[in-house]
Amino acid sequence: MKRLWPGWLLCGLTAILFVHMAVVEAPGISREINNMDLPDVVVLGYDLGGAQALHAAFKAQQAEAIADGEKSASTAYLSMHQGSDLLFPPMLAASLVFLGFAGLKTSSGETTPPRLTRIGLRLVFALALGYLGFDYVENAVADTMFGPAALEFALNAELVPVLRWLTIGKYLTIAIASILIAAIWIGRGKRWRDQLRSP
Repeated sequence: MKRLWPGWLLCGLTAILFVHMAVVEAPGISREINNMDLPDVVVLGYDLGGAQALHAAFKAQQAEAIADGEKSASTAYLSMHQGSDLLFPPMLAASLVFLGFAGLKTSSGETTPPRLTRIGLRLVFALALGYLGFDYVENAVADTMFGPAALEFALNAELVPVLRWLTIGKYLTIAIASILIAAIWIGRGKRWRDQLRSP
């Protein structure tokens, strides 16, 4: 437990990558499609009307980009999923597990964490894996719906609820894991205070 710096470094790099995606990449793509949000950041997902509007915006922008000989927003979206958003999910999943693990012990004098804390860590691990699966499949479905090749055809309406529930699942697993991590750390602080008070 003393050598946790690689885990904290991972958390820092994950945060930096997140900021890059949230401040640079995603807004840059959104600006090209009338400032519509990308599916990745719509917490409750797009309904059919929203997905159709997004598909139309991507399609119109791609036609303009091809005419101007420029890179389309759809291509940039696909590139993001193949680049930074390919690295981010496993980094975030590993960071969640690390944050749960780092909250296990109070001090060198405590050898066995409480049972509920150990159960909480196992749940964090399971949720991190669940998030990883949701995020990767969400990206694949979004690329199938809004990638350059998909814009040659009408929107696949059958995939809209699939993408929506994948997005909801992604955010739900992150939220529950974060709550559990907070509980682990709160428990860690309580045990630390109890040890200080004990003679």
